[in-house]
Amino acid sequence: DFHLKQNSFSRWKYKLADCVVCSSNAIRAMVVDDGIPDDRAITVYEGVDVDRIAAIPRADVHAELWLPPHAPVVGNVAALVAHKGQRYLIEAVPVIVHALPDVQVLLFGEGELRPQLQRQIKALGLDHHVRLVGFQPNVLALIKSLDVFVMSSITEGLGTSILDAMASSKAVVATDAGGIPEVVEHGVTGLLVPVQKPAA
Repeated sequence: DFHLKQNSFSRWKYKLADCVVCSSNAIRAMVVDDGIPDDRAITVYEGVDVDRIAAIPRADVHAELWLPPHAPVVGNVAALVAHKGQRYLIEAVPVIVHALPDVQVLLFGEGELRPQLQRQIKALGLDHHVRLVGFQPNVLALIKSLDVFVMSSITEGLGTSILDAMASSKAVVATDAGGIPEVVEHGVTGLLVPVQKPAA
C-alpha cells in the first residue's frame, strides 16, 4: 500500500513484470497511477480460511489477559507502525470511556512504535483502559472474545485482520483507508470512519 513512484528500483522491477497481482482495487489503482500498464495489473483479493477460523475454540480474553470480568473489549490487531494508525485509536479512547467507563482497548502486535504508544497511553491517563498486549500466538481465539474489532489504518492494502474478525463474527469499525471499503460496506458489514479522525 505504498506508491512505487517513491522508489526507482521498485518502479523498474514492477515494469519488468508481465502481470502485477494486487490485493485490492485500491492497490491496483495505485500501481496503475504509478506507471504499470492497466492491462498488466489485476486484482485478486486476499482471503482467509473461514472453516479453519470457525474450528478454532474461543479463548476467554478476560481471563487470559486479566481484564475486569464484564468489561467491554475493543481489539486491534496490527504491527505497531505509523501507517496502522494506533495513535488515533488511542486518541479516541477518552470518548469511548465517556460512554463505556469500564471499556478495555487491546492492541495486539509488536513494532517500532511500542515505546511511543506506551508514552501516549500514559500521557492521556489511559493505563487502566488501553493495553499493548504484544504478539499473541492464539490471537484468532482471542479475537472471538472481543466485542468490537477496530482497524485504525492510515493506509491499508486490504486488511486481512478485518477478514479474520469478520470470520469470527465480530463487529468491525475501520477507517476508509485503501482497500478497506472493499471489505467493509458502511452500515452493512461494519462501520467506516475517516482516516486520522479520532472523534469519528
